This record gives sequence, structure tokens and C-alpha cells, in this order.
Amino acid sequence: MKARELKLAHALFIAVIGSYFSAHAQTTLILAPSQDTEIGYHDNYNSANTNYNSAYHLSAFAQPRHVGGVNKGRSLMKFNLAAIPADATVLGAFITFSASGPTDGVGVVTSVGSTGLNSAKLFRVTSPWNDNTATWNNQPSTTNMNAAPLPQSTYPMQNYLNVDVTTLVQDMVADPANSFGFLLKLDNETPSRGLCFYGGLAPQADKRPQLVVIYGDCGAANIDENDPATDHLTINPSITSPGSSLQMNMGQKTTGTTHVVLMNSIGQTVFTRTTSSWPMSITIPAIAQGAYTWKVEDATGAVLGIARMVVQ
Repeated sequence: MKARELKLAHALFIAVIGSYFSAHAQTTLILAPSQDTEIGYHDNYNSANTNYNSAYHLSAFAQPRHVGGVNKGRSLMKFNLAAIPADATVLGAFITFSASGPTDGVGVVTSVGSTGLNSAKLFRVTSPWNDNTATWNNQPSTTNMNAAPLPQSTYPMQNYLNVDVTTLVQDMVADPANSFGFLLKLDNETPSRGLCFYGGLAPQADKRPQLVVIYGDCGAANIDENDPATDHLTINPSITSPGSSLQMNMGQKTTGTTHVVLMNSIGQTVFTRTTSSWPMSITIPAIAQGAYTWKVEDATGAVLGIARMVVQ
């Protein structure tokens, strides 16, 4: 898709889920970063204590430096979640990044844009930082728990729409004393690879990062969100559309007959299947846009796993 088409698709996604969720005692927030900055260092150049808050881009990269050594970079970003009650259920949280392409500087990444084997993750930041003072040397602590993956890009100007950060944001809402935004970091920080996005200082407002958070009533009847078994079901992708293929797997050994149930946001069953074979593939039926819950039960009706899905 072209950049304009991708932005229109993202806008439609927000409009659809916002109107759908608001009808079911659910609230949608659309947030821009309250703070963001790059942090980085350059071998053979004293920059590990330099603050890069004036940069218009956010990136994660590793590349050779033109005078020898290596350049590395990561990015910090924070969104104001104070309006969300601490006991709220986060039904969905999705962050969008717009590709900036080449950035000012010299090197493989800065002259090309997103390139190389550049898969990355968003981590929850667990200690305070300030975008006017953050540097590579004083960067805040993070946790690996529930880190959200960004897959390898396929071309230099690739936008990343609706990256699923639901679990990360739920962690932030539940533990604000130890939650200070996101850190973007490559999975492999050896040259040459990188992701380059616009940040909060981008001249065009529609290029800046955007976080959409939906919270409120889950509407999924007879599901205990605190049951450890609910973590056992995984689906891919979690944002999909009717007619698309969904891959589903149980993270524990499951034997015998299982019942797979799809429920809408008010607890109504809209699809069922019986299977004894895992993993499995399911074609999304012709259902309305909105938030859904997959539930897997054994023959006695015990819940073995659940997973959230958004249909757009």
C-alpha cells in the first residue's frame, strides 16, 4: 500500500472500533506522545552523553560509522495514560509508526531508511526519564515482560500500522509506579540494520506516532481473566478481517476434543468449531467489525485458553 492508503486505512480502523466500542460501555483514547527522544552513541565520537531530543525521527539501528567503529540507536516514547482507571480492562491498544525513510547523517541506515534484518520490540520502561536529558549512558531500565514485536520490514519506507501493544498497556495501567512508556530496540544490534520512523516533532502531524487504547467492559461472558489457563491460547494475526486466515495454537499439550468458540463484545457466540488437532487454521467468518474473544474449552466446559481479536 502507498503511504496515503495506509493512513486512510488506519483512520478507518480508528473510526470503526471507536464507534463500535463506545456503544458497549467502552472508551477509546487516541494519544500522541507526551515525550519522545532518540538515544544513541557513535564510536570514536563522544556522544553517549548527548541528548537527541531535537531529532524529528525515532529509530532503532546499528551501522558502521564512516570514520570507524559503530553507531547504535534506540528510541524512547511516553503516552499519557492517566485518564485510564488503574483497574480498567484494556481491550485493545495499538500503536502506529510512519516511516521517515533516510534521515540526516552518513551511513547505511541514515541513507536508506528501514533496512536489513531489522526485527525489533517495544519494551515497557520501568524507571523515570525526561526527553530533554535522556542519553545512551543514562537510559532508563526496561522489562522484557510482554514485549511487543515489530517484524522485519520488507521495504525502506514501510509504515507499521496498529502494532498490538494491548498487554504492554495493560501492564502500564495496572502498575503506573513502574511504567514510563516504551523503548524501541532492535532484536539484533549488530550492523547493518535499522528501523526509521517519524517522531513527535515531525512537521506533518499525521506522521507522528499514535497510540489507540480501548478500555471498559469486555463483554465476554463466563471468562475469568485471572485464570492462568487463559494465557495458553495464541492467535496470529490479532487484527484481521472477514475471509482472512487466522492461525491458532495452544501453548500447552491439549488432548481429546476441544470446542473453539468466538464471542462478540456482549458475550454472544458468533462461531463455533470442534477440533482435536492443534495448531489449526480458521477462516474468519462474515462478522461485523469490532472486538471479539476466542475461547477454547475441553469436553467438560472448562476454559483452556482465551485470546482477543479485533475485526476491521
